[in-house]
Amino acid sequence: MIVGMRTRAQAARVVAATGGAHLPGKPNPDGTARLSRYVDVGPDFEPHRGAVESVSVLFDLFDGDRDGYTETGSPGEPVPSGWTVSGAQFEVDWPTDPDRCALVRSHFGARRKAFNWGLARVKADLDAKAVDPAHDCVGWNLGSLRKVWNRAKDEVAPWWAANSKEAYSSGLADLAQALSNWSASKTGTRKGRRVGFPRFKSARRDPGRVRFSTGAMRLEADRRTIIVPRIGALRSKENTRRVQRHLAAGRAQILNMTLSQRWGRLFVSINYALRTPTTACVVSQPTVTAGVDLGVRTLATVATIDAATGAQTLTEYPNPAPLKATLAACRRAGRELSRRIPGSRGWRHAKAKLARLDRRCVYLRREAAHQLSTELAGSYGHIVIEDLDVAAMKQGMGRRAFRRAVSDAAMGALRPQLVYKTARYGSVLTVADRWFASSQLHHGHTLPDGTPCRLVGTTKLDKQLRCPVTGVVVDRDANAARNLRDWPEPASCGPVRATAPSVPGPTKSVGTGHGGDAGTSAGADGASVRPRPRGARSGEAKTQTPQGDAA
Repeated sequence: MIVGMRTRAQAARVVAATGGAHLPGKPNPDGTARLSRYVDVGPDFEPHRGAVESVSVLFDLFDGDRDGYTETGSPGEPVPSGWTVSGAQFEVDWPTDPDRCALVRSHFGARRKAFNWGLARVKADLDAKAVDPAHDCVGWNLGSLRKVWNRAKDEVAPWWAANSKEAYSSGLADLAQALSNWSASKTGTRKGRRVGFPRFKSARRDPGRVRFSTGAMRLEADRRTIIVPRIGALRSKENTRRVQRHLAAGRAQILNMTLSQRWGRLFVSINYALRTPTTACVVSQPTVTAGVDLGVRTLATVATIDAATGAQTLTEYPNPAPLKATLAACRRAGRELSRRIPGSRGWRHAKAKLARLDRRCVYLRREAAHQLSTELAGSYGHIVIEDLDVAAMKQGMGRRAFRRAVSDAAMGALRPQLVYKTARYGSVLTVADRWFASSQLHHGHTLPDGTPCRLVGTTKLDKQLRCPVTGVVVDRDANAARNLRDWPEPASCGPVRATAPSVPGPTKSVGTGHGGDAGTSAGADGASVRPRPRGARSGEAKTQTPQGDAA
């Protein structure tokens, strides 16, 4: 078995604790040998589990050995390590002591100060590099930025000792990640929208946030108190049992805590490693396949079929549309805020009212997505969903109200939740091809030549579509859910040349199911089986296509 640690230093500590073999890595640019982060601990890993976990619980486990790694350079197939990374967020009260409140805001400002100072140093190095190519620039990684900061912090921020060192490290880590994202986007190695060069953070626009990775981080036994480094005890507004019980039993370890401010309230986000439960959750209907069509009118339309009995059902989950429900109140609150003197008592009350409406929309939208994803993952053994490009859907909408409705539905939040929840319950998740016209193909009807019959409508947003052959009026969402449920049987012979789902793993991706905005669908052999739509640039998706699904 081969253990993959996060760094080479951790791998060296594992070698000293277990007596394993430190595997070689890629040589340095000058040709000298260099060790990797992989350690061969022998055929049985369990006797060395305690020694490895004493170094770090964030490790990867592979089924390879030293000889196979030397021949192929691969550690082998991944094996469950016994740990999963999870997170939880709790809202906490602001400290009653004014000095502690000022300390919290001081940590937010310290993070922002370190970020702005590091960005100014990077920009100065770039300007100097343009004049003198031999200028020695600071590295764009956290280690280099922290070394330079530690040498200059006495002059730059003489008050640095008043805050935790993690506040400054958090700002520099965010800067290193922002520079890495910009560099990867510029070279084309990062998918998605183009990322701009980092900009200086303003105290008015930058949300207060600081991340702690070291220090006293714990949850007290009263399940109401959260200890944050340097700031101390913060009282949670909700019970912390879902995390505290694992920590008390030794089944979890806190990795980091993030203290943030939003809507004028404080939140503590806890990132922790949890030991994988030995008894997995059980799906209530393992023989049922469900096709899930997401939409704006209804949050989801689910069509199911039982492979054992052949029973079929169709269920619609209503869309709460919290923004639409509170839009009039938000407009009134916005007008009230604009009529108040900034900084006055009435201005603060009006701002709090507007923030309360915004917070309610966020919570209702999040709760609806979690309830739906939990019910789907725990009920059905096989779930098929669409690969939606929500950003392109909003761009294809003509009116602003349509784009707002797409954002209010939050359809993009369901797929990431289903990914980890289906793995927890043991169900299978399949992502259908993005270009599969699930709404336009008439389910169960084909033309005489065998091709699927395409439904037509007056506009691209019609709820009811008509079959030009039989004249039957079909519900758009129900038809799409049935087509997804029967994937890939009707799709394999469709005009979009959809590919078959991948075989390994509980979560299967089909075609362009990786979520990128690619304009082509790759076949089983990796070749393009569908040309890029006319009018779409390289790396972009087009929503209004003859074979795309407008809904």
